[in-house]
Amino acid sequence: MKRRVFLTNVCSFIAVFGCSSDGPTGNNPPPPPPPPSTPPPAADVVFKIEDDAFVDPAGNRNSDATVTINAGQTVRWDQTGSNVHTVTSTSEPSGASSFDSGNLSNGQYFTLTLTTTGTYVFYCTLHPSTMKDSTIIVQ
Repeated sequence: MKRRVFLTNVCSFIAVFGCSSDGPTGNNPPPPPPPPSTPPPAADVVFKIEDDAFVDPAGNRNSDATVTINAGQTVRWDQTGSNVHTVTSTSEPSGASSFDSGNLSNGQYFTLTLTTTGTYVFYCTLHPSTMKDSTIIVQ
């Protein structure tokens, strides 16, 4: 008999209060929005990486994308396309290190401070036939 009374009470409770959890329509407030993303670090020159091109600040693309900076200045590549890309050196001045960003997805960036004077050429390892021969001249 006690079991029947218990089950009757449980069923009555469920009928009155329901089985749903508090959600956006319940008594709990909605969760807070996610924190803002961290802005990329400052740079002296910014290349955009689009779906088929490296684009310099003047709007030149791929092999026409060339910038000149002073030694010690910083270059940043902002990945704005939907395809994954890399920023990888194909040649650099004697004594300078090669560089490779690894895979960059939309919204990611790669930053590099160049201290050795000379010409740096870079490309995308995933799209080597189209995204190639972009140049940075460090003086």
